[in-house]
Amino acid sequence: MPYKVDVYVARTYAAVTVKDWLTNSPCVDTETNQKIENVPVDPSATFHISVGHKGREGIVTIEATDTKSQASSDEYKIPVDLDAKGTITFPKEKAASQSDLHKLGQDVQALKQSIQGGAPPR
Repeated sequence: MPYKVDVYVARTYAAVTVKDWLTNSPCVDTETNQKIENVPVDPSATFHISVGHKGREGIVTIEATDTKSQASSDEYKIPVDLDAKGTITFPKEKAASQSDLHKLGQDVQALKQSIQGGAPPR
């Protein structure tokens, strides 16, 4: 029996395609019967899909192009990546890079110095 998954899209995209790994073909929204292939999407859009699995694990791939023609994609392991309500959110939240953390540390130090009467903040 396939997993029932809600796909929440958090941003605006010019085109979104949601694929099931077993068939490598676009999924169909189980509520609207619409194929989810190159569909324009507004923030907060939700698709309802069924995902096939082998050995209790399925995979959903979401490919998207934003309004500036930038392509992105994420892969979700089902049920591991589901939240408590059975939803996956696209795009995935990305972890901060080491360089982002380093810059943040520098900014915090500069602010401390500014508050203590040292050099002005950058």
